Amino acid sequence: VLIVMVAMIAMVWFAGPAAANSSTADLFKTMDKNKDGKLNADEYTAACKAAKEKCMDEFKWFDRNADGNVTLPEYEGKVK
Repeated sequence: VLIVMVAMIAMVWFAGPAAANSSTADLFKTMDKNKDGKLNADEYTAACKAAKEKCMDEFKWFDRNADGNVTLPEYEGKVK
């Protein structure tokens, strides 16, 4: 996830916010396996390359309202 975040920052720097938003949304949609518009902990940790505990910490960080799901606005708000 850190690599993804660095890549997003680089895209904003070189291509502007519109390109980063598109790529962020595309990445989110790729992780959203059941296509319900939300990432649950299983979907997030399946895409996460770090240790499971670290992935869960990251998931909780993205899940601003602590409802057990990460929506695209929550995800984009933390990646930007």
